[in-house]
Amino acid sequence: MSSASTNSTKGAGPGNLVIALAAALVVALAACAWLLVDRQSGDDGADARSQVRELQAEKAANKDAITAASAFVTKATSYSYEDGKHDFAWIDELQNKEVRERLEKNVADLKKAIEVSKTSAKGQVVEAAGRVVSAEQVEVLAYYSQAITDDSGEVSVQDGSILMTMKLIGADWKVDSLQFLSQVGS
Repeated sequence: MSSASTNSTKGAGPGNLVIALAAALVVALAACAWLLVDRQSGDDGADARSQVRELQAEKAANKDAITAASAFVTKATSYSYEDGKHDFAWIDELQNKEVRERLEKNVADLKKAIEVSKTSAKGQVVEAAGRVVSAEQVEVLAYYSQAITDDSGEVSVQDGSILMTMKLIGADWKVDSLQFLSQVGS
């Protein structure tokens, strides 16, 4: 009996060693896989936080650019025939030199037409929407309504839209370019 006991003890030793090595290998592979997955999920978390910050910056840029564009459109669509009240200083706010020069060429004619017709206008933005190009550039489409009063006091309303490219210059949103798209009711 003792020889059978010895044989089974000898046979169990290498088998147990193989099983133990296989178990250790499985545990090591599982630990490596867990570390790899954990590292990737950490990277994913950092990427997600970065994307959230980027989206928040774009949302703030969109909101601020629309606010600045709306204020600009209100200035550009409001005037009065009364001396000194037909101010075209908004043209100086344009950052794009070509657009600014093109509009400056028409200022004298516009002022004269306003004075001769004795009209006043009060513009307001009805709706505006932005498309973020980057945190420093937003395209804004603004729909405006302009109440125009003639010398007899009669009021007519004209609606239109302006497409603007707004750029962040320092801490302020400025109009880089603009295009009058339509005028309804004229």
